[in-house]
Amino acid sequence: MSRKRGYEILILITYLAMSAVCIYLQFFSKNQAGGLENLIVNVTMLVIAGIIFASCVFGSLLPTASMTADLIEVAQRFEEDAKTSHNYLWDQYINNKDDIFEDKRLLRHFKDYKLELSRISGSSDVYYKCDIEDFIGYDLIDSVIHRERLSQVPGVMTGLGILGTFVGLSLGLQSFNTGTTAEITGSIEPLMNGIKVAFHTSIYGMVFSLIFNYVYKRRLDDAENALNYFVRNFKKYVLPDTDKLGVNRMMELQSQQTKAITELTNALTHELPEGLKTYLEPQFDHLDSTIDSFSRMATRNQMDQLERVVENFITEMNKTLGNSFSDLSKVVSQTMYVQEANERQLKEMYEKNAVAADGMVKAVNEMENVTKQLKDVSESVSKYVKEVRTLEAQIASFGNK
Repeated sequence: MSRKRGYEILILITYLAMSAVCIYLQFFSKNQAGGLENLIVNVTMLVIAGIIFASCVFGSLLPTASMTADLIEVAQRFEEDAKTSHNYLWDQYINNKDDIFEDKRLLRHFKDYKLELSRISGSSDVYYKCDIEDFIGYDLIDSVIHRERLSQVPGVMTGLGILGTFVGLSLGLQSFNTGTTAEITGSIEPLMNGIKVAFHTSIYGMVFSLIFNYVYKRRLDDAENALNYFVRNFKKYVLPDTDKLGVNRMMELQSQQTKAITELTNALTHELPEGLKTYLEPQFDHLDSTIDSFSRMATRNQMDQLERVVENFITEMNKTLGNSFSDLSKVVSQTMYVQEANERQLKEMYEKNAVAADGMVKAVNEMENVTKQLKDVSESVSKYVKEVRTLEAQIASFGNK
């Protein structure tokens, strides 16, 4: 796109040409030369048209041309920078201290756009982002070019021409006399001079209207094309627009969630078992050792308590059975004493052969009685000893448990 086109020069050329024509017709053309009234009307119209043109050119058209050139230059810069970058250029421009615009109006609105983006950057509504067209758009062009005001200028120029026509006709008719033929003939020349003024001003007004309308439309069309060119490149190379940004942010968040889920799955699959093993194995080993120590301690305490119980039980049993064991000892001792006495008696009986037969029989009977008694005592003692041994065995087995 062309950076700048001097459409405004056409207005200047047209204005100078119409001024030259007016001067020529007023002072150098014998057939078209008019009086003082003609000169005043033409000069007045040219002065009013000149003021309007100057106001429009310097107040609207030239600022719009400057803004148009700046938009085109920045848009072309986007294209050039995008050739060496594989990502959006927003971070590059936002961190760059140099301003991308030279036009003050564009620079001010672009700073407002950056401030608004910075303000809502922490918003949780990912679908909402301000658009560059909200700050640099058709409204900005309309405000700079004053669309409503400049759109009335062609009509004003045409109106001035028509006004000059009526003024010229009015001046000509003032000197027109409808009396005699001579008076009518004499008033034709002033009437024609007024008609000349009418046609001249109409021509000037029509020419000014056409030229200005052409320049205005072309300047407005270039500005809008430059704006579209800038916005298209900005959204393409610098920062996506609001509609696509919401989708892109949602896709980005979805991608981040997918990545996070994948990393979590990998962690659960590989890292978690190892981490649990590393962390839990010492804990379980410590728990096992604690339980083992507790078991040994509990067992030792139980054994100690059981040993004390057994000792106390044996002590008490000994206390309780002490008299029985003493009696048993006495019985055994008496039995042995009786047996020794019997042996002595037998020995004496065998030695005394002179004992009578009946005495022998009696001795034999006595021996049988003694033997029987000894047998009964022996059985009683054996039974008692067996019971005592059984009791001791039970006590010993209870102590081992």
